[in-house]
Amino acid sequence: MGVQNLGYPLWLLVAVLVVLGVLTFYMLRGRVSDGMLVPLTIVLAPVCAVVVVAVAVLISALLSPFYEAPSDPVQQKPERTPAATPEPTSPETTAPTVSPTPSPSASPSVSPSAVPSASATASASPTP
Repeated sequence: MGVQNLGYPLWLLVAVLVVLGVLTFYMLRGRVSDGMLVPLTIVLAPVCAVVVVAVAVLISALLSPFYEAPSDPVQQKPERTPAATPEPTSPETTAPTVSPTPSPSASPSVSPSAVPSASATASASPTP
């Protein structure tokens, strides 16, 4: 059986349970019979510890938004500029420079059968 790591020393847990046990014993001493005082103290001390931890977690969860940095800064309205004419930009010169002597593969050959003319299809007369 391995040792369970609670995130804090075991002696701290025992000390807190002893303190809560003494406080519970003190509070129950005049209200409960002597036979029930020790068993109730043994049962209620861990219960009180769980309740104290639950209340602390609840208070921490409720108060944490006030102490955290805001995740969204205050929304500022974007400034709108009037629709002005766009500034002219120079075209980018990313095309390669053309050499003065054309290479044989650079000159495409156009055959009349490969490219249909637009006038042949557009000059068709509508049929009634």
